[in-house]
Amino acid sequence: MSSDELTASNTFLYPWLSKPFFDLTKNKIPHSLLLYAQKDIGELHFGLELANYLLCESKENKPCGQCEACHWVRQGNHPDLFIVVPQVLKHLLPFEVEDDQVGEDGEEKKQSKFIRIEQIRHIISSNELGSYRGGKRVVLIYPIEAMQAEAANCLLKTLEEPSNLLHFILITNQLEKILPTIRSRCHLFSIPRPSIDLAVNWLQFNLPQEYSDQVLEQKLLLHAGSPLKVISSLHEKALDDTIITQQLSQFKLLHSGEIIELLGQYPLLEILNSILKWSFDMNLVLFGQKPRYFPQLEGIMKTACSNLNKRSFQQFIASLKDDIRLANHPLFPKVQLDAVLMRYKQLF
Repeated sequence: MSSDELTASNTFLYPWLSKPFFDLTKNKIPHSLLLYAQKDIGELHFGLELANYLLCESKENKPCGQCEACHWVRQGNHPDLFIVVPQVLKHLLPFEVEDDQVGEDGEEKKQSKFIRIEQIRHIISSNELGSYRGGKRVVLIYPIEAMQAEAANCLLKTLEEPSNLLHFILITNQLEKILPTIRSRCHLFSIPRPSIDLAVNWLQFNLPQEYSDQVLEQKLLLHAGSPLKVISSLHEKALDDTIITQQLSQFKLLHSGEIIELLGQYPLLEILNSILKWSFDMNLVLFGQKPRYFPQLEGIMKTACSNLNKRSFQQFIASLKDDIRLANHPLFPKVQLDAVLMRYKQLF
């Protein structure tokens, strides 16, 4: 969401977030709030809107978008708002933040994918000085699971002794990875993903070219119901899953070389995730359920599953997940992908 869009809509919220935001703000906001949501449904923007709500100086219709505090929040420079994200995710914010990627020697440092203890210490020391505006202070951290262990322990100490005017908005896409000690000190709130109808309508309005509802529904299925991922995949020309499924649906006759050639255009992780979607659907059909990502290929899957060993396929999926965990730093991506495809062919 760009600054122009913010000016026009006067809100950080995507339309599917309006109802859960109303549900949350109709009651008193807890001082330590843990928001959890599926990745890429606008959860960071939801947190920013909530921070704006807390810092807005209007008496009603918060956030008003008109007061000085609202203008500061929307420009990303409110002195009582502290936003902590890993350096690699700063581009997700709808405003520019201070860049700390240049060292004293003038050379650009490698961006970190973690939230470091120095970042947490900085916000804690800053809040010890008191509020600039004499009111509430808000700390927004996204995603919480990106915190290194030392940073999490440092934050925990502050959560144990919360200040009356200090609010923590913690956001996660992996609730199961959050320390129980942090979860127990926070109020949990789930942000639902948009309905298919609402997501399709939004995509029709925001895409530069027309797509049929059926095509958009299929793209939403491939991207776990996230309209934001659909748009980014179209802009970035991400891997088309149908390229993979055309080969995988040939089962023991697949030509692994055609999939391996894709490594010249796409990272190994993206290809393995596409194989996992197909395998997930095959597993659903194997147990008598409807496929989630490729419903149009259910007939082909049923035929293949009739002689498929359930235990062997479960083992394949488990090994595929292991490969995905190693895919960020593969030593020999072609060898790794070829091994995955060979194991797949041997199942049939």
